[in-house]
Amino acid sequence: MKLTSLNGEWLEFAWGVVSGRYQPGQSIFIGETPSLAEAQTRMDALADLVARINPDILFLCEAPKDQDHTQAFVDTVLPDYDLITRPAGEEYHIRGDQWLWFLMRKTLSDQLTPELLPVETWRAFAAGGSETIDADGSWSVAIPRLRDFGDIRDVPVSERATHRHFRHPQTLRFQFGGVRHEVIGCHLKSKFVKDKPRKRRDDESFEDYAELKSVQRYLARSHEARVKLTSEAMNVRAYIDHRFALEADPSIFVVGDINDGPGKELMEREYLLHDMITNLQGEVFFAQKFLNHALFDQPQSLRWTVRFEDLIDPFRDPHILLDHILFTQALTRGGTSPLVVPAGGGRVEHLASEETAAAFGTGAISDHRPLSVQLVTRGS
Repeated sequence: MKLTSLNGEWLEFAWGVVSGRYQPGQSIFIGETPSLAEAQTRMDALADLVARINPDILFLCEAPKDQDHTQAFVDTVLPDYDLITRPAGEEYHIRGDQWLWFLMRKTLSDQLTPELLPVETWRAFAAGGSETIDADGSWSVAIPRLRDFGDIRDVPVSERATHRHFRHPQTLRFQFGGVRHEVIGCHLKSKFVKDKPRKRRDDESFEDYAELKSVQRYLARSHEARVKLTSEAMNVRAYIDHRFALEADPSIFVVGDINDGPGKELMEREYLLHDMITNLQGEVFFAQKFLNHALFDQPQSLRWTVRFEDLIDPFRDPHILLDHILFTQALTRGGTSPLVVPAGGGRVEHLASEETAAAFGTGAISDHRPLSVQLVTRGS
C-alpha cells in the first residue's frame, strides 16, 4: 500500500477555469486565473504525475474547494480514485480556497470502507490532550505587536489572541487487518507575510538589517505567523496525545504541508527558540508517543520538497522540506500494526516530478514536490 501527500498549488483556480467556475484571466487575490489552455495542461500534468507515482491513498492539499466541485474534479482528472467525503450536512471547517481531500484507489476503498473523523470528535480529543485548548476548537496564543504610545512609535508588546485552524486537519480512518488506522492530513498556517522589506545584502549583518523599521515590522508579523503555525502543530500533537490515552499503540500517520521543516531557521533561532517539527513529533523521552519521519533514512540531498529563498537569511539553503509524512511507533518493525513502514520506505517523488515537468513544462506542475511512503504487511 502506498500513501502519497501532494500539494496541488492553487488547484481551485486551475480546475475552476476548466470547470467554468472562473473565467480565464479573471482577477483574483493572487493575481489572475490561468488561460484555459494553461489550466487544462495543469490538469493533464497532474493526472500524469499521479499515474507515475501510483498511490493507493492520496492526500491532496491546496485542492479545489467545496465537495461537489471537487467530486467533478476527481471524476474528470483522477477517475480511478474515490473522493472520501463527509455525510450530508457535516462541515469540513475549512476556510479559504485551499481545501484538503483524501482520495483512495477505487479497488482499495471497496475493501477498507474509509471515512473521515468528525471535526467535533477531533476538537473534543484535542481539548482532552491539552488544558489550553477549548472544546470549540480554539486556543489562545501570545502575539508580539508593535504599538504606538503617544509620540513613542513601534513599542514591542505581547498581546493574547484567540486562534483556531484556518484549514482544519482532515483525518482519514480505515480498518486494515482488524486494526483502525488514521491518516491526519494537514495544511497548516502559511508563514507568508505581506509588505516584505528589501532583501538582506550578503555583506550585511542581521543586527544592522534589523535596525530598519520596515524589517522590524516584518519580523513582528513573521513572529506572529510562526506563533500561530506552531500552535496549530501543538493542536495536532494534543489530539495524538489523547489518542494514546485511549489506545496503547495507535496506528497514526500525519501527512501534508506543515509549512516548516526540521532544524532552526533564523526566526526560530533568535525569536521562537524552537523548531515547529519537534513540537509535532513529540519528545524521545516519551518514546512510545514519538513520531517517526518517513524520510529519516533518505539521503540529505534528497530530503526537500520546495525551493525558497529567505530574504532575511540569504545564506540558508533554498532547498527546504515543508511537506512531511510522520507515523507512530505502531507502524515500525517493532510495532503492533498489521502495516509496517519498512527501511527506505519513504521518498520525495523527485523522479516522477521531473519526468512530468519534462513532458508538460515546469510551470504545469506544483511548486511542491510530492512525497510518499510504501507500506508492507507485517511478516511479509
